[in-house]
Amino acid sequence: MSPTGWPMLVTAIFLAVAAPLGTYLLWNRMRGPRPVRAVSRLAMIGVSQVMAVLLCGIIVNNYYGLYASWDDLLGDTGSPGVIIHDDKVAHEQATGAAADHRDHDGDAQGGRGTLAPRVQPPGPTQKFEKYGDDALATSFTGPKSGLGGQNDVMVWLPPQYNDPAYANTDFPVVMLFPGYPGSPQTWFGQMAGQKELATLVRQKASTPFVLVAVNISPVKGVNTDCTDIPNGPQVATYIADDVRTMIERSFRVTTDRSGWGMMGYSEGGLCAGKLLVQYPQDFSAAVQMSGDVHPGGYVSRHGPEFADQNSTLWILQNRKPALPIALLAAASAEDAHGSVLAEALALQTAAPDVVDVLKKDYGSHNTAVWKQWLPQAYSWLSQHLDTVKPQS
Repeated sequence: MSPTGWPMLVTAIFLAVAAPLGTYLLWNRMRGPRPVRAVSRLAMIGVSQVMAVLLCGIIVNNYYGLYASWDDLLGDTGSPGVIIHDDKVAHEQATGAAADHRDHDGDAQGGRGTLAPRVQPPGPTQKFEKYGDDALATSFTGPKSGLGGQNDVMVWLPPQYNDPAYANTDFPVVMLFPGYPGSPQTWFGQMAGQKELATLVRQKASTPFVLVAVNISPVKGVNTDCTDIPNGPQVATYIADDVRTMIERSFRVTTDRSGWGMMGYSEGGLCAGKLLVQYPQDFSAAVQMSGDVHPGGYVSRHGPEFADQNSTLWILQNRKPALPIALLAAASAEDAHGSVLAEALALQTAAPDVVDVLKKDYGSHNTAVWKQWLPQAYSWLSQHLDTVKPQS
């Protein structure tokens, strides 16, 4: 019996009803000394509570699609999957047949551009405080959007950042987006995104990025899908303009689009893909993990045209950016959140020169799956964003 579906749900409902009913019928029929009767009654109450919690857990799992199988629940989600490239584009890039897929230096495109001299935006730097063992956090309100809150922006600096050999080096940045509801702390807590990157950097398998985790729902209880809502929250401006400018002022990071990328899971994955195609002048690569390609109800209430303008798929089909960008759409075939894999493949069909698909066969919509993708995601971003070298 699968942890999802009606057989498990019906069984849980039956047990949740039968346990307290049995407790009621057997309450005065307990035999033995008083301590034995007391323990038996407490045990029956405990079983009833466990059955109620089990039912709630199954309802939540069915609603959010967290675990698709018992192996998934126990943390066994199989292999991380493989990255699917478009055969035609891959052949052209390998043979040099498609000049428009390469920059003037012959490097593979997908966001890599000419490195521009660093120009720090004017204005004050933001004060960050130590958060946990290895992160920094700040309470920041965007000057343009007016959005922000306590610890809504968190930063992790790679060891190379404070290495004297890199004192004159500007570091590339990867912005990290949680799901909804969620918080940026998850990226440096349960997801352990900084620890995975540190390991890969030591193994010389990834660029030492500066990681910036951002709250994608700065207005509590409102999910805008990282959108500038007419006469409402300007969340896209908050992330792509306010937060980015603040980071450029406060840290030694590149200001060129070729050094800025994004990554997110679930709702944050939608944000990463959407902001990439909406702001190609600011970002050149993104990874969306289990992310939708269309915005949700809060955006859709403003009409189908507005929803289309905030749909990653629609933009790639109708208004693909002229600037080179690259998107890695990671999806599991067992993801219970609709047709996530089918939508990822639709993105690749719409823009095969932009989209790679990281396909996984097992695992649903949970952090175990997303953590398993991190090594491939960081490696892929390292191929599409600026590298880091010591500067004398």
